[in-house]
Amino acid sequence: MKPSLATISVARLTSADIDEAFGLARLAFCDLTPGRWRQLARRWSTGEQATAGALLARDAAGRLVGLAPYAVRSDLCPGKTLWVEKVVAFALVDAEPVVTALADGLRALARTQGCHRLKVETATGDNALRDALTRSPDCVRSTLVQSTV
Repeated sequence: MKPSLATISVARLTSADIDEAFGLARLAFCDLTPGRWRQLARRWSTGEQATAGALLARDAAGRLVGLAPYAVRSDLCPGKTLWVEKVVAFALVDAEPVVTALADGLRALARTQGCHRLKVETATGDNALRDALTRSPDCVRSTLVQSTV
């Protein structure tokens, strides 16, 4: 049975979530080690760095089904930007409710952080994520390109 948007809850990563969330983080970042994940996630969850963290999505049974690490940044445009490097959604049937819940959570977080923009890296096949993020009429559809040097 496919989860509905109403059955997905989104909340910030806490210290109790760190080890459980590693599997989802590793799906998006294949070179991530448990030590590096714990180091970053501890910093995010202790509030030392209120401008960075991760949103987690859980299904109705409380299972972790989504992850979106973020950081508030200043770039060349005026104001702050909520930068999301990757959005991870895991579902056996349909991940769209998870993606939509995370996108809604990211928009709300951007507003509470005083950000003027939300930038998310999307892969070629991330149509559900792109659609969920571009529901706003003032959203600019673009492809964010990342290069490794």
